[in-house]
Amino acid sequence: MTAAHLEAAEGGQSLAAVLEAQRDITRQLLSVARRQQQAIVSGDVEELTASVEESQLFLEHLQALETERMTALVAISMATGIDPDTATLSQIAAALPSDAAEAVRHTGQVLHAEATALHETQEVNQRLLESSRTLVDRWVNYLRSVLTGGVYTPAGGAAANGGRTLDRSA
Repeated sequence: MTAAHLEAAEGGQSLAAVLEAQRDITRQLLSVARRQQQAIVSGDVEELTASVEESQLFLEHLQALETERMTALVAISMATGIDPDTATLSQIAAALPSDAAEAVRHTGQVLHAEATALHETQEVNQRLLESSRTLVDRWVNYLRSVLTGGVYTPAGGAAANGGRTLDRSA
């Protein structure tokens, strides 16, 4: 086995390990995103806040792993000549020995599936939050229109005609 072949194999194993770690973090982020979804639906602001803080920690970890991924790509690039900035996992796997290639392909596919599920869950969460915001805005506007003229005078007494009352249909 040539030195370049050995370097490519080692780089491929490193890349597969980093992709596996990224997949684990992405899976954890997916779990957090699903908890966020439940918190949004149930209106649990405390849980939503805690889960957002938790997701920030996972995102920081992903950034560190991204540095490791680029290091592995540079090692592979040096051994194979593949440009690490434009290479796809398929191109990288094609240049690696079969064991490393299969590990990179498989882990990359699983990571892609987890990342897609995370993206879709986050899109649903965004729509839920936007709908919640719209509902809150409508309630605020309704309450403002109902309370126009005020229920109390500036001195704190009851307004003339007792002010308006809220309608049960609101």
